[in-house]
Formats: sequence, structure tokens, C-alpha cells
Amino acid sequence: MNSENFTVFLSMRNIVRKIRIDFDYYNESISAETEERTLGADDDIRREIAKFYEKSGAKTEKTIQRIIIPKRLMNAAVFGISEEGSTRSAKRLAWSKLLNVKQAYSASDAFSTVDLTDIDYIIIAGGYDNSINNRLNSMIVSLGKNPQLLELKPDIIFAGSRLSLETARKELAKPGIRFSAQPNVLENSSSYAADDELLQQNSISTLQQMTLWDEIEDVKINDIAYTEALRKISDVFCMKRSETVLSALFTDDYSLLSHAERGAGTTLFRNYAVPQEAGTLTTEVFESVFNDLLIEKQTVFDENFQQKNVMAIDNSAKENILFEPDRVIGVTLTDKIDFDAFLRFVSIPGVTHGTIYFLFDDQGIILAGMSMFMKGKGANNSFLRGFFNTTDIKNGWIFIPYGRFRKGAPAIFIEKLENDRKEDIVLRWGEYRVFEINPDSVVEIHTAKGVFMTKNDPESNKKTIGTKKSRKTLIFDLREEMHKWK
Repeated sequence: MNSENFTVFLSMRNIVRKIRIDFDYYNESISAETEERTLGADDDIRREIAKFYEKSGAKTEKTIQRIIIPKRLMNAAVFGISEEGSTRSAKRLAWSKLLNVKQAYSASDAFSTVDLTDIDYIIIAGGYDNSINNRLNSMIVSLGKNPQLLELKPDIIFAGSRLSLETARKELAKPGIRFSAQPNVLENSSSYAADDELLQQNSISTLQQMTLWDEIEDVKINDIAYTEALRKISDVFCMKRSETVLSALFTDDYSLLSHAERGAGTTLFRNYAVPQEAGTLTTEVFESVFNDLLIEKQTVFDENFQQKNVMAIDNSAKENILFEPDRVIGVTLTDKIDFDAFLRFVSIPGVTHGTIYFLFDDQGIILAGMSMFMKGKGANNSFLRGFFNTTDIKNGWIFIPYGRFRKGAPAIFIEKLENDRKEDIVLRWGEYRVFEINPDSVVEIHTAKGVFMTKNDPESNKKTIGTKKSRKTLIFDLREEMHKWK
């Protein structure tokens, strides 16, 4: 068999989009056809999918994959003892689960009266594992007296001192409330890395608001949560040890990011939810996100006392945020985020550096393609390489080199062999250039002395790019603001 095809439906807001993906094994390329329908208030999404199915005539597909993208993020209320200690740690844990931190409280608040309206998750942190913390116990008892707890039944995650776990179970694990415990986030920073199990907790809750299985004649619809699909993008594109990948999903009402770092035998994931409408997103928002996502500001504090912060570690030092992933994948399901906006969000002045391969998908093809990997059929790397060779997804490289900025001085030398014509190009510090390279072309890139494509690597002074059968976009950002540390 030289090809394989399958259908995935994206269910979002009042739209259902059918994506038909065809994979060519011989050329390792993917092509896709999309079609969508806008649903009315009284339309049944199952019937609409049935119409799509009957129209396509894909009678061999007995299980159809559907990825659910809800209108809003799930909301979390986080509780801790101190704002700069456990409350902040609880926020980071909520972000790692792709939750919107709608409310945050510290032990000075009256937990028995806080408003839990529209709260899906409660996350509690505080105290150290080897010392009894009466403030944490008092906080748990107060929260247990909140009348909305039994009325609204939010899921509760306890990530505080293990010496307070039994108190938390007794006061909060009430009938109808799903209670779970995790390692103390105040002591274990790896708890922020959302592994399969932690991410599944959020995904399962999301799906419970929808429906797990529908029947269309003899065809099953297998629902996949957006959190699972996004994490899988980061997972499969982080292909080698020591690589890092950032995946971003943009919708009208929120954005989600998943950062993967491949280690020895394991992959560390950090996730982040941005509960902001696409039309209001700015580079400042993403600079703040990268700060929270990638940098852990360290402080020393004692949560048994009233003061917020006892001593900051090297408080006068200004920490540089470095963002140098191997790949960035952007999937947008909103027309408010185009390719230029995507580039602005991932190319932050003074933050983003290096040589970054990107894929930008404005149809949801990459998201849909993850269903193959989640079924275990996409383990073959040839299928993954198909995304790099498709003409339906914009892809290429962002070059933000290292080196001393000298306006007007040569920085990059390019030899481009395209359509049997050779062209030599010199790029200078201060320029911003975009090149669209045609299929079956070759580009040789060399750096000037003292300029490197990756951080202080003397071996990273040249790169050869062959486009094969797809177009590639090469972006060289040599502007002064990109080379000034914040």
C-alpha cells in the first residue's frame, strides 16, 4: 500500500470542520482537504457529522476521530498560604494542566465565603512535607465549610504538605467531588511538568461535558480532547534527546502552549493556558508567558510566618530569559491569528534566539494528524516527515543569530540555487528579510566571523537547506532590538 487516508472532525464553537488527510508513503508527503459547516442553535452535531460521513462515502472507516475544542477553558481557583510561595506554585500547577486561573487566594482570605461560581477545579498548595502547618490545616477546614463546595462539586487537587493530606481528604473529599492528591509542588518543581496521567485528568473532565461515544449507524465517533492532541504535537515533534519544541494552539477565545524537552528516556512537558481573546494578544503577553513557562524565579520564604517573602535569592540580579527551541509549531483555528501574528508571538525581542524550524497550520491539519499517533499508527517517522513536505502547511526556518550587533556590518552570506539560477545575497546587521524558496532548490547559508546560528557554537556557522517538493520560508531577523537583552 503506497498511501493511507483518514478523516478527522474538529468540533469547535458553532463549527464542525472535516479534514481528510492523505499520506503518500513513497514521497513521505501529506495532502489534506477541508470542509466545514456552521451550526445553528438547534443543529445536532452528530447529525452534521453523519451528513459529512455519508457524503464522503468513506464506508471503510468504522471509527471516526473527533477533536473537541470547547468554547472556553476550564477554570481553576488556587489556594495557598503565601502569595509568593504556595499560591504561586498552585498557579503554575494549574497552568501546567492548561487551566485558566480565574481566582487566586492566600491564607489571609476567608475561604469559607469565596465565590466558586464557574470554577471547575480547586488546587490547594502549601507547607513542607516534614513539618506540620496549622495555617494550611485551618485553610482546608475553612474551605470545607464553603456551601458552594457541595453545590457545584468542583474537582479538587491537593498538592500541599503530605502531613495535611488526611485533613484535606476528611474535609474536602465529599460525596460527588473528585479528590486527587499530587506531590507537594512547593518542594517538587517537576510536578509542574504535566505527564500523561495529569493531563488525562483534565482531558477526561472536559470530555464528560461532551460525550465519549456516539453512534452513527454502525460507525463509532472517538472523541479526543484538545489537551491530549496539543500535548501529542509537542511529543512527536520533539524527536531527539536534548531537543525542545513549543506547540501553540490559537482559538478565538484562548490560546494554549505546550513545551516539550526530550531527556534520557523521558520527556518533560510544561504547559500554559492564555485565557485571552485572539484579537487582544500582544508580544508583551507572550513575553510574560515565556517568563512563567521557562524560568523559575527562586525565593526563600517560611510559610509558617505572616510575611510574604523572607529573603529573595540574588534579588538585584536581572535574569535573562532565553527561548531557543528546535521547533515551533503553530496551529490557528481563528482568522485573527495569521502567519505574521504567529511570528511576532514567538519572536520576542531580546528573548528568542537561534535557528528555529517552524510549521504554521491555519487549517488544523497538524492537530487532526495527531489522531494517527494517538492510535499508535503514526510511530513511523515517515508519517511525521510528511508534515515537513506538505504544501498545505507553511514551514521553514527562523534565523536569529548570536553575535555582536554592528549596524550595517555583514552578518549572513547566502548562496541560493533556484530554477537553475544562482544568486549571492549578503545580509547585514539591522535587516529583516523573508525569502520564499521554491521546490527543488538549494540554499547555502554561511555566517560572518563571530556570528553563530546557535548559542556560542563554533560549529554553527553554516547550514544547507534542500527544499525537495515543498516551498520553504526563510526568515532572517537581524534587527537591533532582537539582540538587546531585556
